[in-house]
Amino acid sequence: MADQALRGNKLTRIGFKHGGAYGPLRGTTAGGVAKAFRGEAGFKQSQALQNKILKHNVKRIQKTPDKKFKYNNPETEKVKSLRTGRVHEVRKKDPVKGSIGKKTYIQDWKRYHHASQPKGNK
Repeated sequence: MADQALRGNKLTRIGFKHGGAYGPLRGTTAGGVAKAFRGEAGFKQSQALQNKILKHNVKRIQKTPDKKFKYNNPETEKVKSLRTGRVHEVRKKDPVKGSIGKKTYIQDWKRYHHASQPKGNK
């Protein structure tokens, strides 16, 4: 029990943080919990952090070999639901050239990254 401690009625590891994100945000309190972004300056700081995360991930995707993205087909086809009978569009499953798949993957990643923002800010 050298690196374990009894916390309440649970046996936990010493030196590990409990809770969610705490590091890359505005700063941490003594307990290691993230402080919230506050005011207009905090909002801008939050947006800068989000842009940094986005750019880092896009750069990581661009370094990945093209052949890993051959199943990210941008084309869609109309499919009729067997249960409801409604028609909706889904992505095709056919393989495509890797560079096309990579562009599609990056485009999707950006769309889901910005999903919570208002439509004009994307």
